[in-house]
Amino acid sequence: MKIHTLLLSYDKQFSATLEISAACSLYELAELSIKALGFDFDHAFGFYDNLTNIYCSKEKYTLFADMGESEDGEPGVKNTTVDAVFTPGKKMCFYFDYGDDWYFQLNCQSIVEQSSRRRARKIIGRKGQPPEQYPDLDEKE
Repeated sequence: MKIHTLLLSYDKQFSATLEISAACSLYELAELSIKALGFDFDHAFGFYDNLTNIYCSKEKYTLFADMGESEDGEPGVKNTTVDAVFTPGKKMCFYFDYGDDWYFQLNCQSIVEQSSRRRARKIIGRKGQPPEQYPDLDEKE
């Protein structure tokens, strides 16, 4: 079984190294990414190949497509596997919460073959402080 190692990053303040089986869906990758951030998994999301402007992406995978609300006929995230999207060195923007606009980068570091048949989904390291999902905007500075 192939295992992908991906680096999830947010600006320069936080990163997490993730291991996930090639056969896992992008939905499962999103769940793992959100867990690494300590966020609630409570919003729609998508994966986009344009890292600076998702609206110019040629390749995109969205939860909206799985809900039958695809605007451009993009594939969904529940039936698209990690292996179908990520190759070593490939970067994608993981856009979470279309209201609060959380943009994260996922960079495929490597793909290795493992003898285990068990599906992997784990966080193997973190650096820095993740952003706060719901900061208290009423706090005085």
